[in-house]
Amino acid sequence: MHTTLPAQPIDGARFREVLGSYPTGVAIVTCIDEHGAATGMVIGTFTSVSLDPPLIGYLPMKTSRTFARMREAPGKRFCVNILAADQEAVCQHFASPAEDKFAGLAWHRSPAGNPVLDGVVAWIDCDYASVTEVGDHYIVLGGVRDMALERDTAPLLFFQRGYGRFTPGPLVAQADRETIEAVQLAETGRDEMEAVAVELEAECSLVAAVGGDVVYVATENRSPHFRLHSRLGLRVPCAPPLGPLFVGSAGAPGEAEWLKRLGRAGQETVDAARAQLERVRTRGWSIALHGEDGDGGQLEELVALYSMPHRTPGQERRLLDAAKARAGLHEPDALPEDGRYDLRHLSVPVRDAHGQVVLVLRLSALPPGASLGQVRGWLARLQASAARLEAAIAARRGAEPQRLRA
Repeated sequence: MHTTLPAQPIDGARFREVLGSYPTGVAIVTCIDEHGAATGMVIGTFTSVSLDPPLIGYLPMKTSRTFARMREAPGKRFCVNILAADQEAVCQHFASPAEDKFAGLAWHRSPAGNPVLDGVVAWIDCDYASVTEVGDHYIVLGGVRDMALERDTAPLLFFQRGYGRFTPGPLVAQADRETIEAVQLAETGRDEMEAVAVELEAECSLVAAVGGDVVYVATENRSPHFRLHSRLGLRVPCAPPLGPLFVGSAGAPGEAEWLKRLGRAGQETVDAARAQLERVRTRGWSIALHGEDGDGGQLEELVALYSMPHRTPGQERRLLDAAKARAGLHEPDALPEDGRYDLRHLSVPVRDAHGQVVLVLRLSALPPGASLGQVRGWLARLQASAARLEAAIAARRGAEPQRLRA
């Protein structure tokens, strides 16, 4: 006997979280409205429906005023623009409250007269085959009338409330090659790194910027205070407050992109991150303190998840949120002379002959409750090793080092 299970109450946030684990493409549906103006809306529900006859579908919300205008457009026609991976800004612009969504954007007309945004992967001209009311959405079926591929590139994807791209094997291999090159460069400084770790009874690491991340490419732990799992291969995003020494160097974002990685942040947060970056540039070194919340283990877990080859946008977002929540522990403006400090890390840059930061020498797993004098001593020891490492790299590359003034 067939028994129907009772439906469980579904929380809206949980519904979005579960369904968000399925990636979708991103498209913009466009038309010319009854006033002769270009109009359009972002959709994340575009799908092919039928080959014979050729049909596509998408699901706009019933409350969408843009769709209401598009549905009444002369000729009952619309065009689906499939966005490319580098068009996230276009997507964000169309999703904003801006009145004129086409302002500042280049576009041309399809054979049916609909707007086609420059740079899209493809466009599909359609007419309305049917519009069906279902729940809080419509199911729109479009009869395909014409289509074309505009650009041979990867599409923009939406996954777990974040935008990204499909990464084919060759691009992954390129990132792997960059990591290997950083590891080979770090070998030049292995002796210096190990000497610092032994002398200071701490963990000393060499980190590099690869593909917008900060990656541990060599590490040695001689600390009796923190016997951690090896950090080798771990990575964190180069985003505020992380990775300020690398900002503007090869493999890392520039200042504007670094600040943009704050996501939706108020002006006060952006200004604080910019001030931290300026302090690092002025000092020529970076410092981060442990907090008093005792959840360092949670942060390490988030870093480990982010370092996995197939991390999700949700894992990345949680790490960025945790880092932003601890931003006040990074690059403090001043350390009182009589204070005692628990350092998460102390870092100095290693530059090439052109002044570019190619590695960062990092000290961590240090004894707690350090005086400011101890911190200064550790910093001086790191800077001396960085100078010798710069000379070794310059000799390896057949050039003399050019240290920049802090």
